[in-house]
Amino acid sequence: MRPNAMPARIMVLFALVAMALSLTAQSPGQATPTSPSILILQRSAAMDPVKAEIQFWDRVKSMGSPLVEPAQDNRSVLITFVWKGDAQTRNVVLVNTAVASSDLAESQLSRIAGTNVWFRTYAAPASARFVYELSVNDDMTPFDQVTDWGKRTAGFHTDPMNPRTFQSTIFGGRTLSYVEGPAAPPETWIKPTPGVARGKLQQLTFESKQLGNSRELWIYTPPGFESSKSAVAGLPLLMVFDGGEYVSSVPVPIILDNLIAAKHIPPMLAVFVANSDGQRDQELNANPEFADFISNELLPWLRQRFPIASSPEKNIVAGSSSGGLAAAFVAYKHPDLFGNVLSQSGAFCFAPFSDEEPELLPRLMSASDRKPIHFYLEVGTLEANGPSFKGVNMVSCNRHFRDVLHAKGYSITYHEYVGGHSDLNWRGGFAEGIVALIGK
Repeated sequence: MRPNAMPARIMVLFALVAMALSLTAQSPGQATPTSPSILILQRSAAMDPVKAEIQFWDRVKSMGSPLVEPAQDNRSVLITFVWKGDAQTRNVVLVNTAVASSDLAESQLSRIAGTNVWFRTYAAPASARFVYELSVNDDMTPFDQVTDWGKRTAGFHTDPMNPRTFQSTIFGGRTLSYVEGPAAPPETWIKPTPGVARGKLQQLTFESKQLGNSRELWIYTPPGFESSKSAVAGLPLLMVFDGGEYVSSVPVPIILDNLIAAKHIPPMLAVFVANSDGQRDQELNANPEFADFISNELLPWLRQRFPIASSPEKNIVAGSSSGGLAAAFVAYKHPDLFGNVLSQSGAFCFAPFSDEEPELLPRLMSASDRKPIHFYLEVGTLEANGPSFKGVNMVSCNRHFRDVLHAKGYSITYHEYVGGHSDLNWRGGFAEGIVALIGK
């Protein structure tokens, strides 16, 4: 488990997955789309199931798993998940993915009679990209009834026929499979580029007197920082919450190296702030004490050690989910420190449980004067269906927050990608967000 993969976050994430249906998930009674490859197999298996199955697995080997085939319209594809079962296979369930139903019974693969082929087909936009896992002989315990997540997820594993894998921080550090449609946007900046100078990353433990706890910090300094340190008047600052996630599964240090080398952004200092053990939900959900910790303790400590720009115009605070909410809240409380917010799937639906209404921060910002803050907001369209908090889902609360900001006259870039609530989907968007906010 990575430093920020705290049990509380994992439980919240599974609750969101359990409550959410994708835009393309088939509801009971709705016709399931038909894969041409599956149709050929079904017809052939009626005559010679052994030969038909051999031919089918050869097709999977050549096409890849899951099967991605054109749909009737040019903007969609059919994605067919497959599993090669045996005599002991009782069921196969698609889990932790943006296209499957939250009802496990509706997420089961079907076996083609006379064969060991299990399958399920979904329609999705051609630009989709999302993670998934498969669970064989699943005990079918609904996610909202789970008390032991380690035991419940022990049988979840990757697709053995799919070479595309992703190690996800928010899914407890597990390796998941992923699929992408033919029109999925390129992720240009997430891999090390030959010949590009690399910045330095140091890790340390920060003790907070104000909060009475400690946390890990990762500090990134750009290439050439040491040799030019005495001449630097002040570097732009990027502060990112859920720090461990953003130095690993969302490889921000590599993204910064590449963007700086391409001269899309200026050299900058980045600080990745981990969560104190068990405190993520308390600290990141629009907590004034945490915002003041950033302002009164962490940032002064950083300024004593690094040449950080005094003006907030180039400084960015960033995060995902509750971290995206925290980023916007910290900037709202301290616009003299951060003039830019990068939020990915921000949990703007949040409000204290004692509050009858959801969406605390949008209400606060709607009722207050406009502050000198620029925003980059993004969210996955496959986060849309199903309530996530007090009847408000991720997409609707991000759209509402966007509208509130527009109405108040804020500068905002808003983006929706075809994917789920996953650090896989936040990799490409992070680079786009930095460039949109402070790009040259």
